[in-house]
Amino acid sequence: MRLAVVVLVGCSSAAQTQPPAPPEPIANGTHTCADAALGLANATRGVRAPDHDVFDTLRKRCLEDVWPAAAVDCFATMAEGELGKCSRSMPDAMRATIFASLAGKDPSGNLVVTRARLEQLQVGVPECDRFVAAVTSVLTCEKLAIEDRLSLGNETVDFWSLPTSRLSNEDRQRISQVCGQSLASLERQALGVGCML
Repeated sequence: MRLAVVVLVGCSSAAQTQPPAPPEPIANGTHTCADAALGLANATRGVRAPDHDVFDTLRKRCLEDVWPAAAVDCFATMAEGELGKCSRSMPDAMRATIFASLAGKDPSGNLVVTRARLEQLQVGVPECDRFVAAVTSVLTCEKLAIEDRLSLGNETVDFWSLPTSRLSNEDRQRISQVCGQSLASLERQALGVGCML
C-alpha cells in the first residue's frame, strides 16, 4: 500500500511541473574541414583541369594535418585569388601539401600555386615588394605563354624568399636599385605584349 501512495504522489507531482524551456540556440561560427575543402575547390575551379577534383584530398589533408581554425574559416569563404591570403598563417609544410594537391599535373594549377606563394611574399624593401606585386599581376596575363609566367613567378619566389632583414643600409639601397630596374624592365615587356600591370 505504501508503494502505491509513492507512485501516486510521483505521478501527481509530475503533472504539476512545467515543461522545460527550449534549449538556447548555439551559434556556429566555425566551419568544418568539408566547408574548407569545398571553398578551396570552388575558388580554384577556374584554374584547374575540369577532371582534377580536389575536394576529398583537401578534406583529408585538413583532418589529418589539423588545419588552424582561422585558415579553415578563411578557406570556407574564400573567393578566387585568395589562396595566398588564406594560407599565409599556415606552417610551410601544411601549406605545401595544399599547394601540391591543387597543382596536380596541370601547368595552370601550378600557376595558382605560384601566385599564392607570391602573394604572401614580403621582401621588406619597398621597391622589391612593388616588383613582386608586378610579377603577381603579370601571372594573370594570358598574352604571355603559361610556361614563361610560371618561370618568372617561381624564379621570383625562389630568389626573394631569402631573408633581407639583416642587410646593411648600403645593401638595401643596391637591392632597391636592382628591383627598380627589374620592375621597369618587366613593365616594358608586359606592355610590349599588351599586358597591363
